[in-house]
Amino acid sequence: MSKSKRTIEDLFKIQHEKQAKKIKEELENPKPKKEKVEKEENDEDSIKTSLRPRKVKNYCVKEFGGEEEEERGGVGYNDDDDDFEFESSKKRKKLKRAGDTIPVKRTQLKEEDLEDIYEDETTNAGEEIEQALDKIPKNKKQLEKLQETVQERIAYYKDLFIKEQHEMEKKKSRVAEGAIPICADVRTFDFKKLAEVQIKEGGRPFDVIMMDPPWQLSSSQPSRGVAIAYSSLADDLIQKIPVPKLQTNGFIFIWTINAKYAITVKLMEQWGYKLVDEITWIKKTINGKIAKGHGFYLQHAKESCLIGVKGNIDSKFKTNICSDIIFSERRGQSQKPEEIYQTIEKLVPNGFYLEIFGRRNNVRDRWVTVGNEL
Repeated sequence: MSKSKRTIEDLFKIQHEKQAKKIKEELENPKPKKEKVEKEENDEDSIKTSLRPRKVKNYCVKEFGGEEEEERGGVGYNDDDDDFEFESSKKRKKLKRAGDTIPVKRTQLKEEDLEDIYEDETTNAGEEIEQALDKIPKNKKQLEKLQETVQERIAYYKDLFIKEQHEMEKKKSRVAEGAIPICADVRTFDFKKLAEVQIKEGGRPFDVIMMDPPWQLSSSQPSRGVAIAYSSLADDLIQKIPVPKLQTNGFIFIWTINAKYAITVKLMEQWGYKLVDEITWIKKTINGKIAKGHGFYLQHAKESCLIGVKGNIDSKFKTNICSDIIFSERRGQSQKPEEIYQTIEKLVPNGFYLEIFGRRNNVRDRWVTVGNEL
């Protein structure tokens, strides 16, 4: 019979023939009997008994097998499944406490291998081998069942993977189709290149620029004890941003703090803008009350956004459209209100908008956002 035409039944038949031949050889050529390990009384570490396979006679181990031994819970041979059985008894409990192992399948190992396993007092290799051998299919029906189990596991983990991917997609931040987020350090970013691309694609520079600089205070405690999640910048580094290259005619909105109010006005003048207005954001809690913040002299409950104008803007904006007061809920750290974007888009409809020092929660449709936290 060729190997390619062998069935599972043929393989099992060959295996059992080899096992019968091996048992016959063991009966004809028995190995010399080994001395038992003597037990010492009242010494728990020395409670050991030799479980090494002995001379086989009538399909049982001579020393521990046989009918008499099986009656009192010994090691015997079972004709039904070709396995050694170890009945629950006091002896088994003592042996397990002493660290000995339970016999494994005789038909799968050589006798010298069994001796090595049983003589090793520091490992449970016998139990591990027995457990591994018990999992091997022994007939066609068990093999088919194993295949079904494997397929079910594959299907389960596949569904689990797909579910996890869907959950990850839901957690990802959604960026509007018209938004252009640029993750970069504003200190080294090529704003000149950005201006060239804007003019090439849009036909003109940006109509509105908004920025929320990470102002650095000059006191000994720059953050006034407040834990901030971003790095602050000195005034001269903010001043180096090439804003004049980004805009010819339009508006600039700069968020400032009380200590940097005068510096902000000076920056506007250096960049070619004229201060024309101011928007005040009064922060409130989720209960509608005014939210108290940190300050040097007083507790600050507001933030200011200064508005500057440059060039000719008569044809680009609408007048008298929104209030200069925003009364909205305080959100995440340094996160500005949604109303500021709505005000800008109403002031200059269908314009080109740029935000500098933007963060992930600031990304918005039809806006170019530059920042190192995107």
